[in-house]
Amino acid sequence: MLRTVGLQHSRRQAASALPQLIRLYSIPAPAPAPVPNTDKDAPPPPLSKKPKIDLRPAPIKPKSSSPLPAKLPRSFIPPTPSPTNPTKLSTAKEEVQHDLHDAQAHGILTPPPPDANWFRRTLHQGIQLFKFYYRGVKLVFFRRKEIAIIKARVRGGGAPLTRSEFRLIETQKDDINKIIPFLLIALVLEEIIPLIAIYAPFLLPSTCILPSQRERIETKRAEKAKTFSSQYYTVYAALKRAENPAGFLPLSALRNTSSAPTAVCGLLGLSTIGIDALRIRRIRRHLQFITRDDQLLFQDKLTASLSLRELREALEERGIGARGLSTTDLQSRLQWWLDAVKESSTNIDDNAIARRLALVIHIS
Repeated sequence: MLRTVGLQHSRRQAASALPQLIRLYSIPAPAPAPVPNTDKDAPPPPLSKKPKIDLRPAPIKPKSSSPLPAKLPRSFIPPTPSPTNPTKLSTAKEEVQHDLHDAQAHGILTPPPPDANWFRRTLHQGIQLFKFYYRGVKLVFFRRKEIAIIKARVRGGGAPLTRSEFRLIETQKDDINKIIPFLLIALVLEEIIPLIAIYAPFLLPSTCILPSQRERIETKRAEKAKTFSSQYYTVYAALKRAENPAGFLPLSALRNTSSAPTAVCGLLGLSTIGIDALRIRRIRRHLQFITRDDQLLFQDKLTASLSLRELREALEERGIGARGLSTTDLQSRLQWWLDAVKESSTNIDDNAIARRLALVIHIS
C-alpha cells in the first residue's frame, strides 16, 4: 500500500517537471528588437583634451605642426649674407672705373667712341688695357740693356753710380721677379688685373700700374703704417728698451720680442705674410737698401732738389709720415734723418742696420 502511494507521488513530480524542460530547450528566447538610429547626422562627441599646464613665467613656445630638429645639418643651413660684400664689390667697380677714366684723361688709354654701346665700350677698354700691359712688359725687358750699360760704365772706372740709377736697378730686380706671375695672370684672366691693383698691388710690375692706382697704393701703405703705429705701441716700447747700446737696435732683438717683426714690417710698408724669419729677412734687405740710398743722398746732395713725390717716397721708405706736409717740412724731416745716420753710413753692415732700425722705432 505504502509502496503504491510513493510510486504515484514520484510519477506526479516527474510529470510536473517535464513541461519546464521542454520549454527550456524547445522555445528560444526572443532577440531584442533593434533600436532605430535617429541621430545619423549628429556630430561625433568631442575628444577629451588633456588639461593644459601653465608654465608661466617661462616663455610660451609657439605651436608647430611639424617640429624642427634641434640642429639643422650643415648642408641645409642657409649661408648668412655678408652685408659688406656688395659694398666692397661696388666700391671696387667704382675704383676700377675711376682708374680707367683717369688714365684716359692723362692720355695713357684711348677713350672709347662716344656712340659705342656697352659691348663695344667694354671690348675697347679691354684692348686698351692689353696694349698698356704689353708696353709695360716690353719696357721691363728693354731696361735690361740700359742697366747693363750702367753697370759696365761703373766697372770700367767711369762716373760713379747715381741715386736714380741705383733705384732703377733695384726696381728692375723687383719687376723681373713679378713679371712671370703677371704674364700668367694677363694671359688667363686679363680682366681681373685692375682688381689686383686694388687688393694685391705687390703682384704688379712698376711699369704696369696706372697713375691713380699708384697713388692709391701709396695712400694705403701710409694708412697701414699709421694703423700699425697705434696698434703695436707696446711692442715698440719694448723694442726701445732693448737698444744695445742706446740708439742702436740689433735685428736679434726682433726675435726676442713677440710680434716685433710684424710690427716693424707694417711701419716700413713691407709685406707681413709668412713666418718671423721671412719678415726679419725683408727688414734686413730693406734697411740695407736704405743705407745705400742714404750714401747716395750724401754723395749727390739731392735733399733740396728732390720733387714732392720723391720726398714722400724717401720718407715713407724710412717709416716717417709724409702725408699732408709741405715741401719744406718734408725736406726738414729727410735732413733730420740724414744727420742722425751720418756717422753710420760708411759701410752697409750690422751697425748701420741697427742704427736705422732704432730710428724707425723712435719715430713710431
